[in-house]
Amino acid sequence: MIENQCLDKQNIAKIRMWIRVENNNKFVRGKGKVRSIIEQYLRINYRLEEDSIKSGEYIFYVPYIEIDDLENKVYDILREFAEEADCSNCFIEDDTRCDELNLSW
Repeated sequence: MIENQCLDKQNIAKIRMWIRVENNNKFVRGKGKVRSIIEQYLRINYRLEEDSIKSGEYIFYVPYIEIDDLENKVYDILREFAEEADCSNCFIEDDTRCDELNLSW
C-alpha cells in the first residue's frame, strides 16, 4: 500500500522551451505547419501557457514521479517534434530547460 501511495504522488515541472523550426531548403514550405502541430501537441497534452507563444518561448507543465521519468518524457517530446519536422522536410533547434530543478536538454 505504501508503494501505491508513492506512485500516486506526481510532481509537476514547469518547462521552458525555445524552439526554432526551419525548412531544409528554400524550396520547402512547412515550418508554419510544424510550429502549429507543436503548439497543438503541447496545448492538448501538457497545458501550454498561451501567453508564452507570443514570446517564442513555450512554457508548459509535465507531470512526473522521479527525475528520470521527467527526463524521459522531455526527450520523448523533443523526439516527437524532430520527427514531425522531418516529415515536413524541416528541422528544429531547441533550448529546453526546467529552472526549478536546474535541468536542461
